[in-house]
Amino acid sequence: MNERPRVKTSVIKMNLYVLRYVFKFCPVYVVASIFSIVASVVIALAEVNFISNAIDLVMKGEDINILFKNLIIYVIVILVGYLVKTIYDRFISNRYRMVYRKKMQTFLFNKVKHIDMASYDNPEFYDKFSRALGDSTWRGMQVFTTFVNFVESISISIALGAYVLVKDAWLLGIILLSAIISLVAINVINKTWYKVYRKSERSRRYQYYVRRTFYQQKFAAEIKTTSIGDLLIDRHTDAINDIDHIYRSAEKKLLLPAGINIFSNVILQNALSYIYLGYRLLNGMSPSIFTATINATLKLYNNFMRAISIYTNLREHSYYISDFMWITEYKPNIEKGEGEVLEEFDNLEIQDITFKYPNTNVNSIDHLSMKLNKYDKIAIVGDNGGGKTTLTKLLLRFYNPETGKILINGKDIRTYNEASIRAQYSIVYQDFQIYALSIAENVLMRKVNGKEDEEIVKKALESVGLLDKVMSFKNGIYTQVTREFDREGATFSGGETQRLVIARVFASNANVYILDEPTSALDPFSEERINKLIMQNVTNKAMIIIAHRLSTVVDADKIYLIRKGQITEEGTHQELMAKKGRYYEMFTTQTELYLKKEKADE
Repeated sequence: MNERPRVKTSVIKMNLYVLRYVFKFCPVYVVASIFSIVASVVIALAEVNFISNAIDLVMKGEDINILFKNLIIYVIVILVGYLVKTIYDRFISNRYRMVYRKKMQTFLFNKVKHIDMASYDNPEFYDKFSRALGDSTWRGMQVFTTFVNFVESISISIALGAYVLVKDAWLLGIILLSAIISLVAINVINKTWYKVYRKSERSRRYQYYVRRTFYQQKFAAEIKTTSIGDLLIDRHTDAINDIDHIYRSAEKKLLLPAGINIFSNVILQNALSYIYLGYRLLNGMSPSIFTATINATLKLYNNFMRAISIYTNLREHSYYISDFMWITEYKPNIEKGEGEVLEEFDNLEIQDITFKYPNTNVNSIDHLSMKLNKYDKIAIVGDNGGGKTTLTKLLLRFYNPETGKILINGKDIRTYNEASIRAQYSIVYQDFQIYALSIAENVLMRKVNGKEDEEIVKKALESVGLLDKVMSFKNGIYTQVTREFDREGATFSGGETQRLVIARVFASNANVYILDEPTSALDPFSEERINKLIMQNVTNKAMIIIAHRLSTVVDADKIYLIRKGQITEEGTHQELMAKKGRYYEMFTTQTELYLKKEKADE
C-alpha cells in the first residue's frame, strides 16, 4: 500500500499550501477581504482619535458646533467601516465558505477515485483518510480567515502601537510581555488538543459506524431479531468511554498552561496596565490622553494577541493540513490514469499469477493460469474463500499480481490505462450496491441522456421481469430507489433487487460480462429464466460466471474449479462429471439436496 508518513515541512509552507486552493476556488473573496482589512484599521484609528479629540475639545471649552461637526465626521467614517465589515462577515464570507466547500468536496471526491484498492485493506488508512476528507472541506477557509485576521490585527497593532509608543514606551513593554506569555501557553493547549484528536480518531470513527448501522435499513431486520443491536450499543459505549478517558487525561495536563494564560491576561495585561496608567494620571497625564491611551491599550493588546497568536493558529492548522497534503500528494501505484487506451477486447490470458492481500501470509491466488477468448463463456466455481472473487479483482486491475502476468490482446494489462480496461467489463458484484438515485440511474450506473437511454433501461428491466412493476410507479424509471430521501421511493425485495442489478448487464455495451453470484437470491425457476436470458443476450460477448450453484454453469464453454487459489479441475460440464472428481461430488451433492427440498415442499 502506498502510505505516506505525515508530511514534514514548515508551518508557513503547509498553510500556504492550503491557501492556494482558496485563491484558486474563491478569488473574489480574496479581494473582498482586502477591503474588510482596510475598514478594520480605519475603525480602530477613528475610535481612538474620536475619544481623544472629543475630550480635548470639551476641556478647552470649544464651541459646541465644532464638537458636533467632528462627531459627525467620525460617526460617518466609523459607520461606513462597520457597514463594509458587516457585508463582508454576514454575506460575502458565508457565501464563499459554501462555494469553497462545494469545490473542495468535488476536488477531494475526484482524488478518492484514484486511491489504490490496496489502501482500503489497512485500518490506519481509514483514520488518515477520514481526517483528510472530514476536515479538508473547510480547513482552507479556516486558514484563510486566520491570515486575514493576522493582516488585519498586525495593521491595527502597528497603527495603535505607534500611538502608544509615542505616549509611553513602558506601557508598550507591558503589553508585549503579557502577550508573549499567553502565546506560549496557548500553543501548548492547542498542541495537546490535536494529540487528543488523533488519539481518539478510531473511537470516534467507530461511533459513527454504529450510528450508521442503526440508521441504515439493511441492518434493521437483524437488529430487531437478534442481540447484535445490544452488542453494537456496548461497543458504542466502549468507544465513548475511551474518548472520555482521553479527554479527561488531556484536561488534567492543561490545568497549568490554562492557569498561566489567565495570569497573563488578568494580572499582567489588565491589572498592571491600569495601575501604571493610574500612576501616570496622578503625575500629570491629561484626561484626554489617559482615556485615549486606555482605549488604545485595550485594542492594541487584543489585536496584538491576535497577531502574534497567528503562529499558534497556523501551527494548529498544520497538524490537520498534514492529512490534507497526504491525500492531495498521494501517489497511486495503479490508479494513475496513464498508459495505452484499450479500445477492443480480443482475448485474455492469465499466466501463472500469484497474489496475496496486504498484511497476509497466505496466497489467495497461487500459480493460476487460464484463457478467455472473445466470445467464450467460462465459469469459475469452488469453495468459499477459494480465490474466485479475488481473481476478478485482478482482472479489473484493482490489484497487481505479485508474480506472473495478465495479458489482454497479447499485452500486459499494466501497459493499458486502468479505466479503459474496466470499460471493457460489465460486472455484477456478489456484494453489489443499490444507490439512492433513480431506477434508471441504478441500471445505467450513470446519468440518463435522452430517449435512447430510457429505451435501454426499459428493455433491460423487461429482460429481468421488472418493467411492469417499475412502470406502475408514479415516476416510472425515474422513481427514486429507497425511501431514505423520497417518500414515494421504490422498495424491492432481495430477489427484485438482484434482478435490478442484473439489468445493468443488459443495459451495458461492454465486451466482457463478469457475473459474481448473479442469481443467488432468486428462486430456482427465476434463476433458470435469468440464466437463459443472459446466455441469449451475450452471444457476441465474452462472459465469466462465478457461481456456487453449479446448475447455473452447465452450459458454459469451460468450467474452472478453484481451490485455495489454484485451478484443480477444468473442462466442460460433461468432461468434469466424467472425471468424477471434486466437481462431480459438488454437483451431485447439490442436486440431491435440491431434490430432497423439492420433495419436502410437495
